[in-house]
Amino acid sequence: MWALNLYIWHIPFLYDGALHHDSVHALEHFMFFTCGCLIWEPVVETLPAPAWFGTGVKIGYIFVVRLIETVLGNVFMWTNAMFYTVYEHAPEWGITSAHDLNLGGIVMMAEGSAVTLGVLVWLFLRLAAEGETRQRLIEEGFDPRQVKRAVRYGRAKDLGASR
Repeated sequence: MWALNLYIWHIPFLYDGALHHDSVHALEHFMFFTCGCLIWEPVVETLPAPAWFGTGVKIGYIFVVRLIETVLGNVFMWTNAMFYTVYEHAPEWGITSAHDLNLGGIVMMAEGSAVTLGVLVWLFLRLAAEGETRQRLIEEGFDPRQVKRAVRYGRAKDLGASR
């Protein structure tokens, strides 16, 4: 849903419509916010995800999400074409309409890269901590299946307290 929403709102007709009509613009931002929340939900797990969707899979998920955004950002960064009619005017600030689109792609890539880097650092640290906790609990004699499940769902302390 997130990727479809991102690409649909960058279709020239809808993009121009959002700039010319306040209600369409509000809908665009509502959809960006809503789909943005939905894409991050599996990573932060406000609702428990399936057991297989652990921290390692989340890292792969983030790479796929980033790839989807990277394609669109690169199209904008490297194009010499003008996609949006709203920018077909006399150049302001000394840049052409195509250069303005290139800068928009750079901003899209910079924001996405900063967020992705932060999330990946957090997930790698979490993955390392989970591995240490699993190993410690197994060495303490807990059943590996119980340990895996307890660590996966952040309940390792409860497992240790049950003894």
